[in-house]
Amino acid sequence: WQTLQRRVLDAERTDDLTNLQFQLLSNGFRLLKTGGSLIYSTCSLTVAQNEAVVERFLSERSSAELVDIEASKAWPCKSGRILKTVRFDAVASKTSGLFVAKFTKLST
Repeated sequence: WQTLQRRVLDAERTDDLTNLQFQLLSNGFRLLKTGGSLIYSTCSLTVAQNEAVVERFLSERSSAELVDIEASKAWPCKSGRILKTVRFDAVASKTSGLFVAKFTKLST
């Protein structure tokens, strides 16, 4: 239990991971050319590390837009809580569970 609490349930650690993920997404997007695509994917199923990061990113980057993930139609996944994002249920997909969002960079 202590390991679970320290690694997963600790609020400070979760905040640190969420901030790190936001920075990684921001830095990757900064390097994209206009019209380029970037995939944001985590093996976390928490809203804080997935939808909250995506929502914050979109609110701070007017040149970012979520786009449909066409290949997901053939994947064992379902729509995420945000339109154009997908989630893989651990049992149904036989993975550890995943979240995926695809961004494109618009001209500014």
